[in-house]
Amino acid sequence: MKNFVGKFRNLSIKRKLIISFSVIVVFPLITSLLLSNNIVTNFMLDEIASLNETSINDSSKVLNRTLDDMAYTLLNISNNSRVRELLRDDNVNYKIQFSKIQRYVKQKKFDDIFDNIPISLMTYNTSITILGEKHFDYGNWEEYSRYTKEMKQNAWYKEIIKSKDMRIRWIGVMPGVENKDNYFFEAAMPIKISNSSLTRVGVVHIRINEKDIYKALSSNNETNEIYLLQHNGEILSCKNKDEISKNINNRLNVIKINENLGKSYIDVDKNGKKIVINSVSIDKGDWILISLVSYEELVAPLTSIKNILLLINMIFMISFLIVALFISNIISKPIIKLRMSMLKVESGDFNGKVEVQSEDEIGKLSQNFNNMLDRVSELLVLTKEQERLKRDAEFEALQAQINPHFLFNTLSSIRWAAAAYGDKKVEDMVHALSILLRASITNGQEMVSLESEINILKNYLDLIQMKQGTTIIFECNIDESIMKYRIPHLLLQPIVENSILHGFEDRNEPGVISITAIAAEDLLKIELTDNGKGLQGDTLDSILNRESQALDDKKYYKSVGLKNIHDRLKLIYGQNYGIDICDGEKNGTVVTLYMPFQKGGEHIADSNAGR
Repeated sequence: MKNFVGKFRNLSIKRKLIISFSVIVVFPLITSLLLSNNIVTNFMLDEIASLNETSINDSSKVLNRTLDDMAYTLLNISNNSRVRELLRDDNVNYKIQFSKIQRYVKQKKFDDIFDNIPISLMTYNTSITILGEKHFDYGNWEEYSRYTKEMKQNAWYKEIIKSKDMRIRWIGVMPGVENKDNYFFEAAMPIKISNSSLTRVGVVHIRINEKDIYKALSSNNETNEIYLLQHNGEILSCKNKDEISKNINNRLNVIKINENLGKSYIDVDKNGKKIVINSVSIDKGDWILISLVSYEELVAPLTSIKNILLLINMIFMISFLIVALFISNIISKPIIKLRMSMLKVESGDFNGKVEVQSEDEIGKLSQNFNNMLDRVSELLVLTKEQERLKRDAEFEALQAQINPHFLFNTLSSIRWAAAAYGDKKVEDMVHALSILLRASITNGQEMVSLESEINILKNYLDLIQMKQGTTIIFECNIDESIMKYRIPHLLLQPIVENSILHGFEDRNEPGVISITAIAAEDLLKIELTDNGKGLQGDTLDSILNRESQALDDKKYYKSVGLKNIHDRLKLIYGQNYGIDICDGEKNGTVVTLYMPFQKGGEHIADSNAGR
């Protein structure tokens, strides 16, 4: 792969464009054919699935309506007062031997009741049987009396008699008692002696021929196979009556059917045939109604569509290749000219400008190249001048370094002269001043230890006391483990200087300056406190924003020092760090510096100090 990429990179732009266009044409067209095929196929399948879904929903409505009618009929008979009265009378007189005439009269009464009860199943051949608790039974179909005893042996009848509820039992599809070759949808419910009593006086049973039900279900699905199933896969109704009571798992995966209830999906039957399946749940019987259609039959019309799409894509591919050759020629020529001009510049000829022939990206690139040549020519002249100025600046910087070193050496000579003549005070003052001067000569070291900064403060305070003849008490409360931590150079001295110049001004009592440092997690907090006059209404914002005040205002110089420290901390550490100024608890001022802290490691700013 790397060799191929390397060879491709070494080709000319024109050849790269031709190869790229060719690849871009072939792969998209192949992909287009596949996608178009899939899109059209999926679209048609979706449309067919939608039609199947509509059809099976219509079938489910027919079935649900039939089941509703069966339930309505059962409820009407079960709650009919005349039915209850006749059954109650039978239970009382069940030991009496009735004559055939009496039995006929009772059956006629039930026939009259059946005629007067609204029954919504007139489109079906409906068989209704009333099973009396004491062996007296009634029905609206011939020879029912020969089979009622067998019906009472079924589990559903025994369960109804024992139960205490009045719900309808959806028995499902059962073989006919008089003809085992016929199957019937059956349901039953108990008949109570009264609404307020739980005593059963009989059971009403209703059945409809499965053939009639299937005919109604398949009326909207003449080309599809319709199955009514139990959730376990047992077939209740289908076109092939030999499959009834068998399990559809012999043909399809019943688990997948249950997982995709209410959806359309494709499955493969046991013979390897792809089937499009739509399903819907029938709540009353806790059943599943499914519709099956052959996938091959669905996609057969797509063959002609695929051929048309293939022809269109071939025409498109040829046209695209012609256009690609034309475009590659237009793009490559200006780039080749630009390359030739660059070769001239590479050889040192800065007059090799490109002829701009268009205003597109390549034309703008050529114009930018010409502008770059002009700019490079100007920069060559400017660079020579800057080199000269840089050499002059370096010489002046070296010359400027001599001055503080010369002053430091001179102060050392004065100190030794004062010591020779026995002037101890002058010697100490010069010694303290020379230490401060040495501290100002950083030699490139931006960061120093906190201990060094404390020593600078002590020498500065000694010098001030000797100069002014005042007493300043310095209190340092810093743990030794923090003393080696490195902070920016000359960070604390300007704050102490502000306290002496502004806080202790016109005060007769000794000044007190205390410094503490606390390291908590990743934050170092250094706090300097004095017992001076305090802020006197100033805030941090007002102190740090006095650039517009007059230069002879003392507050201006106070703000310059503090702002310098505040800006240095933000520049070194970031915007989350700096200083804070507030009044002390009793009097004076508290200046707090916030810096990052890294326990047991280098100072976090060491790597940034040289930036």
